Amino acid sequence: MARRKSPKIKIVNKIKKGDVLEVQVSQKYPSSTGLGLFPDSEEFIRKEPAIYLNKMTAYYNGKEVGSLDMSSAISANPRISFPLKVDKPGTLKVVFTSNEGEEFESTKEIEF
Repeated sequence: MARRKSPKIKIVNKIKKGDVLEVQVSQKYPSSTGLGLFPDSEEFIRKEPAIYLNKMTAYYNGKEVGSLDMSSAISANPRISFPLKVDKPGTLKVVFTSNEGEEFESTKEIEF
């Protein structure tokens, strides 16, 4: 599966000073627990290494404004929404990390 190098950030409403924005972030990334059924059984075994996004962190003007810890239960290609209150123009940066140490980041300028 092709992996997007950087997250896609979408602001779903018009921006005015003091607003609470709904930010939507999507990241193209596979997700697998690596588990499978043992042959002729209902028991799970590890068939391959797990691969998943394990953290998302959001920064506004260089200050961390939120983070989300994830597990192998996260869906492939997740879309995450969160509120962000803006009182001055600035830069929103979102960083995803994977359990394999990969890092993906994107920025979006917020202006009134």
